Amino acid sequence: MEGLVLRRWSAQEADKWVSLLTREQGKLRLRVRGAHKPGSRMGMLSEPLNVLRTRVIQGRHQRLMVQPQMVTAFLKVRSDLERLSAAMALTELLDRWLPEEHGDPPVYEIALAVLTALEAGQDVRLVMGWALWQLLMLSGFCPALDACARCRCTHCESGWLLNPAEGQLLCAPCGGTNRQLPRLSQTQLEQLRHWLHTPLRELASPKGMHDPDTVRRLLTLAVRYAEHYLEDSPRWLAFLERLNTLPATE
Repeated sequence: MEGLVLRRWSAQEADKWVSLLTREQGKLRLRVRGAHKPGSRMGMLSEPLNVLRTRVIQGRHQRLMVQPQMVTAFLKVRSDLERLSAAMALTELLDRWLPEEHGDPPVYEIALAVLTALEAGQDVRLVMGWALWQLLMLSGFCPALDACARCRCTHCESGWLLNPAEGQLLCAPCGGTNRQLPRLSQTQLEQLRHWLHTPLRELASPKGMHDPDTVRRLLTLAVRYAEHYLEDSPRWLAFLERLNTLPATE
C-alpha cells in the first residue's frame, strides 16, 4: 500500500500514531511501533510529507504500519520555509477535512500533484489556489460557474459575486449591492473556470504566464469560500491569508 503521511503524534512510550492518506482506502489511522526509540528508522519514515510504501496489519484494537519504505520525501520543499509551510497547510487541511477509511483517488492525486509542483518550484499561490478550488469542487461545495444562477447570463463585464450561503454564482446586476459577498471580475471568473478543468501540470506554466493579481484574488476567494463550510478556522487558513499579502517572490 502506498500513502502520504499527513500528521503524526505520540502514543505511549516509544510509539507514534500517523494519519496516512492512501489512494484506495482514504485516510487511515495507524500505529507505528518503536518510532520514538533513539536512532529508529521508523521515526524518520513516519514524518509528515513522506510518501511511503508500507504493509498495514490489523491488530486486535488498531492497525499497525509495518515495513515502510520511502518513495518520496520532497527534500526541496522541506528546505524552503514558504513551500514547507504551504505543504504542511495542505496536509493539515486534508487531515481535518477528510473522513477516515473513505477512498477518494482524485483527492490523493491532487495531494501528490501539489507536492510535486511545490518541489519543482512552481508559484506557491497558484498551486495552493488551484488545490483549494479543486478540493471544494470534489467536496460538492463549489458552485456552478458556467452562468449566473438567476438570469443564466455567461458574460458580465460588471463583475460577478459568489454567494457561499446559497452556493450560487451571480452576475453583478442580479447580485445587487451586497458588499459582503466575495466579488471577482469577468477575467478572474474565466481564469477560475480554467483552473477547475485543467490539471496542475498543465496549468503551472513558466513564470509570468499568470497574472499575479488574478492568482492572488482567486486564492483569497477560495479561502473565503472554504471558511463558510468549515466549523472553525484552522491554522492553514491563517497561513494562506498571510502568504497572500506578501509580495510575490522572484
